[in-house]
Amino acid sequence: MAAVRRPRFHLLIVLALVAFVVVGFAPSYYLRILTAPPPLTTLLHVHAVVFTLWMALFLGQVGLVAAHRVDLHRKLGIASAVFAGIVVTVGVLSVFKTAISNHVSPSGLAPPQFSIIGFTSIGLFAVFIALGIAYRRRPALHRRFMILGFIASISPATARILRMVDLQPHRDLLIPLCAGLFVAACLVHDWRRHRVVHPVYVVGGIAIIASWPVRLMIGRSDWYFPIGEQVARLARTMFGS
Repeated sequence: MAAVRRPRFHLLIVLALVAFVVVGFAPSYYLRILTAPPPLTTLLHVHAVVFTLWMALFLGQVGLVAAHRVDLHRKLGIASAVFAGIVVTVGVLSVFKTAISNHVSPSGLAPPQFSIIGFTSIGLFAVFIALGIAYRRRPALHRRFMILGFIASISPATARILRMVDLQPHRDLLIPLCAGLFVAACLVHDWRRHRVVHPVYVVGGIAIIASWPVRLMIGRSDWYFPIGEQVARLARTMFGS
């Protein structure tokens, strides 16, 4: 019985994460045929498609483990790693593109300074996924790092959901709180199953949650201003805008 419960939880938490992202991006992407939002650039389309495919592959991988098809899970591991690398690459390019947009963040950051938000999210995603791949032969570490990587990537979806429910003024509190709720679910599962919480979830969860006020502080600092401006200059060189 215990062998079945463990993957079932991870399947449920990943389903919840996928649903959360889909809801967040439904008006601007998944249901855009109904909502008619402003047109997207080719890069943003590519970013959306790549991340959607990665989510589908991630969900499939967790489903294979839940179905006790670890053999297929391992065979698809290379594809998952490649897609994660593409997600990081396209994500970094998207951050550069955003740095030359005309949108000022509700947090009060101009586009060049807002780049720290995206770079941090992508950095956390990349680190957790890389650790998950590195520890692929140690399932207890592997699955926790991979789930933390997913949780680290949901802040854009969270921001859009907050906009939908008119809570955007409180985004700087609620974005890390939403990530914290997913981490808390993982901690509760660990405690119920093992009567102890795994340090990977504790340390990784703190890193994700604490990163939000830290990145806001960096974005508003005097020393990051020239860095953000340099990001914008590089973006204009890359995209010609």
